[in-house]
Amino acid sequence: EKAKESKQKGDDDDAAPKGDDDDASMEDMADKNNNMDGNDTTNTGDGSKAISEETKPLFESDEAESSAYAEYNTKYCLNYVRTFFNHHLDDPWFRTRLSPLETYRQAEKEKARSSAEALEFKNEILSSLDDMNKGVIPKKDPDCADYLGPPKCNFVASCRLGVGTKPTNHATHRPYNPYHQENHEQQYENETDMQHNVLQGEDRNRIERHAKSHLLSFIKSDSCVKIMDVPPNVSDDQLLSTLSYYCGTVKEAGKEPPTAVWSDAVRVPVRGLLMDPYHRVAFAVFPSTAAKDAMLEALHKANEEAERHHHRDSHRGDDRRRRKGETLPRILDLDVDCTDVYGRREVDADGKGGAPPTSGKKKDVDTKLPTKRCTVFVSTAMLASSQPVSVLSAAVSSRERISQDKVDATTIAETLDEVREIDGGKGLTDLLFLLYPGNELQTVDDEDILDITIAYLRRVHLFSFYNGCTAATAVGDVLSFSHPAGTIHLRLRDADEILTKMAEEKANQAVTAMAEDGEEKEDSGGAAEDSKPIVPKDMLVTRLNDSIAKALEHGKVLEEQGPSCLIDAETDAIARSIEVAEKETREEWIENHGIHDEDGRARCSFHFCRKLFKDKAFLHKHLLKKHSDQLRAECAKCHDGPMMATWDSDTCRPVPPVLLDCGSKFGLVPSAVKGSDQPSAADPEPELWRKEQERMAEADRLHRERMAAQRAAEEEMRRQQEEANAGEKRKSNFVDPDDMVEEKVELSFVEVVAPPPKKKKKKKKSLL
Repeated sequence: EKAKESKQKGDDDDAAPKGDDDDASMEDMADKNNNMDGNDTTNTGDGSKAISEETKPLFESDEAESSAYAEYNTKYCLNYVRTFFNHHLDDPWFRTRLSPLETYRQAEKEKARSSAEALEFKNEILSSLDDMNKGVIPKKDPDCADYLGPPKCNFVASCRLGVGTKPTNHATHRPYNPYHQENHEQQYENETDMQHNVLQGEDRNRIERHAKSHLLSFIKSDSCVKIMDVPPNVSDDQLLSTLSYYCGTVKEAGKEPPTAVWSDAVRVPVRGLLMDPYHRVAFAVFPSTAAKDAMLEALHKANEEAERHHHRDSHRGDDRRRRKGETLPRILDLDVDCTDVYGRREVDADGKGGAPPTSGKKKDVDTKLPTKRCTVFVSTAMLASSQPVSVLSAAVSSRERISQDKVDATTIAETLDEVREIDGGKGLTDLLFLLYPGNELQTVDDEDILDITIAYLRRVHLFSFYNGCTAATAVGDVLSFSHPAGTIHLRLRDADEILTKMAEEKANQAVTAMAEDGEEKEDSGGAAEDSKPIVPKDMLVTRLNDSIAKALEHGKVLEEQGPSCLIDAETDAIARSIEVAEKETREEWIENHGIHDEDGRARCSFHFCRKLFKDKAFLHKHLLKKHSDQLRAECAKCHDGPMMATWDSDTCRPVPPVLLDCGSKFGLVPSAVKGSDQPSAADPEPELWRKEQERMAEADRLHRERMAAQRAAEEEMRRQQEEANAGEKRKSNFVDPDDMVEEKVELSFVEVVAPPPKKKKKKKKSLL
């Protein structure tokens, strides 16, 4: 205020000088404030301030500002995705996703599993035929249709799918998933499954006995365990070695180590952050049920010893050992050594076995890698008990589809058998002739052939016929129910009767509607009885037909590629080039880690080994046997270039969304990073404001509708009250004097009689 007063005084007094220091200091503060506002001010010496031109803005136009923000967004996201790549470069799931050679090896591993599962499928058929020859009479399922007749053997009886029953409302639930509580983002989301009903509880157990031959062999024999919450830096080999430790060092019958470990896809955060992002579920397969039980017993004893050692339980009664015959806990802890994904324990500083350099006065340098351990959880429950089962709709379960579906399913199975080179009497054609020899195959009902083929497709090729007609790339996705092949689909029994009844109801409704509208013609009575109602085509049937057509087209492409092409021509070529690079790296690594003497002897160059051998042949064997972990780490560098190329060309990377500040109204909002060459995160604020405006407009519209309805209700109530009051007045014959009554009055001025004038009163005189 003083500054303003002084300015006005100076202007009025023609720049009168100011000698007060306080006033000058206030002027300086005003100058600073003006400069902070973006205006350059100069003092003229006479107390007045001349404001110069405004400073130029940071951007010349809105287009330039948008361009600068887009450039910053791209630069930030590019740095973000490359940092993520470097952080997860050695993670097993990351290498399997990006490395062409790892993808190729995964396909080879899955090809071997398919051949082994086909052999188990054949053994089950032979065992069932052997029981039939011994006189075992197969029991026909009471829920099975009458037109099928008794099955040939128990294997055929357990393959039949036409036993589905419509579930009740209380038995309907979504497919089992212990982690994704919201949706999917990390289990699959299929529109067809949303139309199907999933059974659980007693219904599921009953149906599970019907479709038992559709279960994988190790699930059916209960020789598989589920391992949960596996971190991304833990490999399947580390889980396999840890489980083998609890199976004992001496190979005994019933204590064999697991034969394989299968993992599903990691859980990638899509909408915000998950509790355990990039964790996965693994499944360990044992040779027999006895071997699995022995491992669980040993693991449970180790858990009990750890609990007593750390005094986890404060109650004395909980410290006792589990007695024989008692059930195991549902979850057991498994400690896994995850120091290094390649198994290294020592540091190879220079790539030739040398130790890291010393610094300062400290001569003894710790060359070992720091030990890291993590805890995963092993489930002791039977995996078959959590198998989801779905009941198809009546249109998909119709008897009219069976013959064509059988032809399509057998064609797809034969194509996949040829591509994966499943021979030796284990293919579908050989198995069908084994089950129905001679001309017996021609007399078998098409529905039995279809059910056997669907079971073969699911178990051997991980193929889902009724849900998308797609095949999973790994068995772990099927076991974790994240792929459509993880669900067993049953056909609805008596589907034709249900469809006929629905058609009749629609026809009756159509006739009734036409009669009500008066559009039915008089002379169309006889023709209407003979004509069939036009039933619209079911959407699920259309989707299934489209999926089968796509699967048949894909089968033709696989036939053209041939069995030698596992994935595609480009990926297979890159995988072969990486294999060549690995061989060269292996030879170079062996040469760099050997010290050769003049007398022909060779010494290991690792600073923690230094063993001497007779010649370099023995040294080579030593390096490959004792230091293979260092070799694996060196060969892994050959994958970095192709992985980076695949990562840069990926348009939808598995990175967490970035958080964008959208103001106090919305706060931090996650936004996905998309794009290959120039990744960016879209600004969600405009869309949020648009939705907020729509929400406010909708709320305003609803408020106006409520207010209008309220006013209309009040008006209607007032009108009814008035009518009621008027009726009450007429009934009581009550006259209200305040009521205004209209009456006609006629005025006439003829023969008007004027009133006489009033007499004046005389005043009496006062005597006083």
